[in-house]
Amino acid sequence: MPPAAASFQGAEDEDEETEETLLGGANRKATSEEWQELAPIHEVAISVSFVESARRKLVLERWRNAAWRAVRRAVDPWKKFNIHEMPVLRARRFRYSATRKTWTEDFVEIKMCMDSFARGAMRECFRVKKLSSMGYNQGWENAHNYVAKRYIQEVDKQVIFDDVKLQLDCKLWAEEFNRNNPPKKIDIVQINVIQILDLPGEPYYHLEHFIEGEYVKYNSNSGFVSEMQRQTPHSFSHFTFERSGHQLIVVDIQGVGDLYTDPQIHTVVGTDYGDGNLGTRGMALFFHSHQCNEICHMLCLTEFDLSVSEREQLKIDVAKLKPALEPTQFVKRRTRLESSCNPLLDELAPDDAMECLRQRTDTLRQRSRSITSSASTPSGDNKSVDHDDDCMCEICVNEICEGVTFDDEESVSDTQSRRGSLGGSITRKVGRATLSVESADRPQRRRTTDSMCSSAGDSSRITGLTERDEYWAVQRKKSVPAGVITALQGQTHQDAATQLRHISILGQVHLDLARYHEAGRFLREEDANEEKCRVLHELTSTGGSISSNSSTTSGDVKYDQEAALYHLDIARRCGNLEAILTVAKMCYHLHHELLKEIGNDVSWFADSEEDFDRDVHQFAFDLMLTAAEMGDRGAILFVAEAYETGKNMGKDGAIHYPSAIFWFEKSMGFADDEEGTEQHRPRHELLANMARMYQEGGHGLEQDMTRAYELYNEAAEAAMENMKGKLANKYYEYAEMCAC
Repeated sequence: MPPAAASFQGAEDEDEETEETLLGGANRKATSEEWQELAPIHEVAISVSFVESARRKLVLERWRNAAWRAVRRAVDPWKKFNIHEMPVLRARRFRYSATRKTWTEDFVEIKMCMDSFARGAMRECFRVKKLSSMGYNQGWENAHNYVAKRYIQEVDKQVIFDDVKLQLDCKLWAEEFNRNNPPKKIDIVQINVIQILDLPGEPYYHLEHFIEGEYVKYNSNSGFVSEMQRQTPHSFSHFTFERSGHQLIVVDIQGVGDLYTDPQIHTVVGTDYGDGNLGTRGMALFFHSHQCNEICHMLCLTEFDLSVSEREQLKIDVAKLKPALEPTQFVKRRTRLESSCNPLLDELAPDDAMECLRQRTDTLRQRSRSITSSASTPSGDNKSVDHDDDCMCEICVNEICEGVTFDDEESVSDTQSRRGSLGGSITRKVGRATLSVESADRPQRRRTTDSMCSSAGDSSRITGLTERDEYWAVQRKKSVPAGVITALQGQTHQDAATQLRHISILGQVHLDLARYHEAGRFLREEDANEEKCRVLHELTSTGGSISSNSSTTSGDVKYDQEAALYHLDIARRCGNLEAILTVAKMCYHLHHELLKEIGNDVSWFADSEEDFDRDVHQFAFDLMLTAAEMGDRGAILFVAEAYETGKNMGKDGAIHYPSAIFWFEKSMGFADDEEGTEQHRPRHELLANMARMYQEGGHGLEQDMTRAYELYNEAAEAAMENMKGKLANKYYEYAEMCAC
């Protein structure tokens, strides 16, 4: 039996008499015949409330005793280093509140071993012991073990504080992940900044609890996946992507077990959270190496769209992974509401998922504290000042395990036995797994054990159920899946504007995947070696050199073109402007920067039988028209010229002067600062074209000589400004002809 469990059992035996004293008398009083005849109903309610409060306090005290005994019996892994004999160092500690976005300062005493015991690419680690600032555990030998991390190269002080913000923001996402009841709860290590005042230069360090155990890096911010197969870390990253409405993703998951540290956040903006933020490129790298697992399916997360070849390669890579030592045990009872992973975004902050999460977490914590305070406990509104990280008071324990519930075996069997009679289930396809999902109007039956969390006053059973019902009532919105096809199929006219914002982010992620493919980023090691040998052989046979600027081998990398085109097509369907223009230029045989070696031999519009015989130029013109409506100047000029001449519009295209004039006027709204580019046409040419159409009339436009005269004069003035004197005189002559 583990020390904590043995201690807890001993605490039960020792406190048996106390429990009888607290509970027995009340029960006897409540069940006596005289009391039933004389006591008012409200006094009975007070008595029951007293019993429940006493039971909570009793169980909490038992857990405290068990934890204290386990700590006393534990062996200090750093005992041999004699850190307690080191000199005491005064330090200023900076603690950050992720919900309030505020810093709190206080002073602590530490003892530190000056020799680093671990060193990474950017930081080195030192062993530290710190006394609790709450006034207990004053012996240095029993002080908690910490790790102080310092940058090897000198960095700006703001970088150190930003690292703390990043990790504690990730901690909020871990709490949100736990609220969805995954099989294994996770946590992010609390981290602070300390300034050691007694060292030369008063250097700054990161300070966090020492995690004892095997340190594993499960994934990285560049698509790396550990050989140790774990489902929880990867499903957590996937969860943050969908829960944030595609605004961010938490990656670089590493730590001991399910206690993580030093994560990284990729955001759509790509400029916050330090240099490790790769933006949508980092999101693309994660999903290229991510295969949805049972936890993803349980949370109703949707699979990211990958090509057939990518899926096959991913299956091979996953099959090579080593199974975890303690695989997650799943129960068949686990069913989730169909809207279980909804975006946190709301009307107040539609573009800031992080701010929505802060508000939600702060609201839940305040509600939990108010419930705890009503149970005759001191107010905990100022925890950051009055409570230490090691504090085990009811408020702190309650905040740690907030939202955590435990299901016992009886509830599993009980739910299974009643599932057939209750009915009301929905079968939903999530990825490649079919789940039985409970309908929204069917209440979830859940039984929680008398654990530390429930006894700490986080909420009673009724309060927990009420909070969950309120949460789903507010958050039941359309989910923002990671799969584009799922999002497009589920989109309705009412939520089109909201979905468009999220789908556009997915389009950028897919476009980045196409770029990575073209650059050879996803070539297997053996294929990459063969490619290097081939290129070297071609350069040698042609008398070139690797360092030459020759473009002989430019664009000749043998990458997976099918996968690259697949992601380009999805980006186009998501409304990504660059993807739309690239596909249109491929169809028109025009120069394009992305996937340069691919021409118009790809069937882009064979998605259904109706579109199979569609004209290529008509399809390409529709794409150009879409790009023009999105504000691309080159596409606007292309569409205007097409309506003017009737070319490049497909077999059903026709000249339409009013549309041509509309788009020419649109193009003149841009600043005339793109001279020398393909998107540039002089202003006087556009004015002259419009004047000519008004002069000729027809093709849907009524002839207007007055308007033509005005436009020719404007064209002449614009030509004079560009030092085109002969052309200006020509336009003046045309204007005189219109005036006659």
